Amino acid sequence: MTEQPESELLRVTRQFRAALERQDAAALKRLTQSYQQLYSRLKDKIDLLAIAIGEEEPTAAQLVKMVRYKALIRQVEAELSDFQVILRNEIGNVTNDAIRFAGRDVYRALRAAGNTYGVELGFNRLPTEAIKTLLGFLQPNSPLYTRIGKLAEANAEFVREKLIEGIGLGYNPRKVAALIRDSLGGGLTDALRMTRTAQLWSYRESTRANYLANSDVIEGWIWWAHLEGDPCMACIAEHGSFHDLSETLDDHYNGRCTQIPAVKGFPSPVTQTGEDWFGKLDESKQRELLGDSKYEALRDGKFEFNQLIGKHQDSVYGQMTVEEPLQALLTGKD
Repeated sequence: MTEQPESELLRVTRQFRAALERQDAAALKRLTQSYQQLYSRLKDKIDLLAIAIGEEEPTAAQLVKMVRYKALIRQVEAELSDFQVILRNEIGNVTNDAIRFAGRDVYRALRAAGNTYGVELGFNRLPTEAIKTLLGFLQPNSPLYTRIGKLAEANAEFVREKLIEGIGLGYNPRKVAALIRDSLGGGLTDALRMTRTAQLWSYRESTRANYLANSDVIEGWIWWAHLEGDPCMACIAEHGSFHDLSETLDDHYNGRCTQIPAVKGFPSPVTQTGEDWFGKLDESKQRELLGDSKYEALRDGKFEFNQLIGKHQDSVYGQMTVEEPLQALLTGKD
């Protein structure tokens, strides 16, 4: 049987996702460069403290009284506080762009859908400022901005904890310096995750807001998972599913799933469910994605494929989709 060619609507949606990923990559590169500069400014103090620790062999109690220790922690806090400002600005920029892209992309998606189905579809565009007001998680007093504001304090405390841990384990100066460097890396990881997730949520919720503004022609949306690479099993299970316009695409942190508009009176352009897609993979890939124990439990009929979809309550975004752990799947409990 000949495989049907991909519709224009799916092709343009792939293009939208690729454009968003390029924007994301550029933002993460800028943040990474800023953080590398931060570390460069700290390096001398890190090396001096490591040498002093090697010479004096302090206890944990003595460490926190050392002049070089106090100087390093003060600078870590100051540098991370400055980085918070950079992060806040970067998130503001990428989310503003994501909101703008969403309005443009919904218009293009409806035009592509019209071409696919042979009809002309109208479009009502929501103003960018109106959408920003709707997206409460982007407001200055929101949980997201509260979390950004805690980055310096949380990561400086992590550096303190790791230093004390290293002293307790008797690490040599080189290992102490590496420990500080690695513990500082947590701040960058947090920043990149916050930026990518804020961008993607802004784009998806702006897309949904534009769908709602065009509910005369759009009746809902279809979950379209990012199936390339090593996708999350919960997202695979959601792939191809229909959702009402009142529903949020509640993907997990760093999740790259997106929506396809469900146009009234026409079939879904997504012709394969996630379960069908997964079923066509060879056993080794299925085991890789699920893990051996979960693969064998699914094969033996101990749970249904759609039970892989779990939900988690997040302090910033509310409900988020996550993959259910094996124990919950086998016991039927969260």
